[in-house]
Amino acid sequence: MQISKYLGNIKSGKPINFDSFRKQLHHQGYDDQTILRIFSTQKISNSHYQVSIIDEERFALLQADFPDYAITNRVSAALAGDSHKHPVSQAMIILWPNRHNHPVVVLNDAGGIKTSVTLGQRLLIIENQENFVQKNESLAFLKQQFADFNEEGLDVAWGAGNAISNRLNKAFFNQYQQVDCLLDLDIGGLTTFANIYDLTGHQRISFLLPPCADEQLKNSKIDLQNAHLPALRKFRDNYPTLRPAIELMIHHKKMLEQEIYLPD
Repeated sequence: MQISKYLGNIKSGKPINFDSFRKQLHHQGYDDQTILRIFSTQKISNSHYQVSIIDEERFALLQADFPDYAITNRVSAALAGDSHKHPVSQAMIILWPNRHNHPVVVLNDAGGIKTSVTLGQRLLIIENQENFVQKNESLAFLKQQFADFNEEGLDVAWGAGNAISNRLNKAFFNQYQQVDCLLDLDIGGLTTFANIYDLTGHQRISFLLPPCADEQLKNSKIDLQNAHLPALRKFRDNYPTLRPAIELMIHHKKMLEQEIYLPD
């Protein structure tokens, strides 16, 4: 099984063969001390463990280095190669270019950006797949929430969780004049923003906080745990643009997934 699949199962709370997962990480240069800083385990059978994430930031970096690109069979076959043995040599971004009616694949590596389309001046990153595939609805939501939001020169990228913050995407981000991020109001979303910010040092990058988020958080069923507070304080101290979102999360003691922004 690919490392990305193990990470996805861990994120979903599914038991995994932790010994096999750990051996694959060993091959990538991770020692047991590092692995056990990220995960805690509880044995449930001879070979299967329930694995919990204890360091969300390090886990997010693992997801970025070992992304799951199972979008279509054609894309998977073209890119999989030896990805179960090595970190990807190319990072893939699924992009909805400005004025196009279908997404395209952008490949980024140490040599630069490989794309079949002309990129726009502005980039919108949407974290979750459902919000991305319902692009028109997501854009209509943003226009309703932000009076100055428009689609002029706007490309829309699927964040695929934290995968978009892969270090190979740095040149891609920096060719845009402005980068806006529509991410979950949770530790994962904040981590993705922080990783992109640290990667690029972009002068015009924003974390979009829709005005309706106050009411949506109030009614959210996803509770903020005390264990999340140290990470929130770190984000608040190091990334001023995240402070309004963090203050709302702490005030309501809730987190929010962005699918709630879509119409019923």
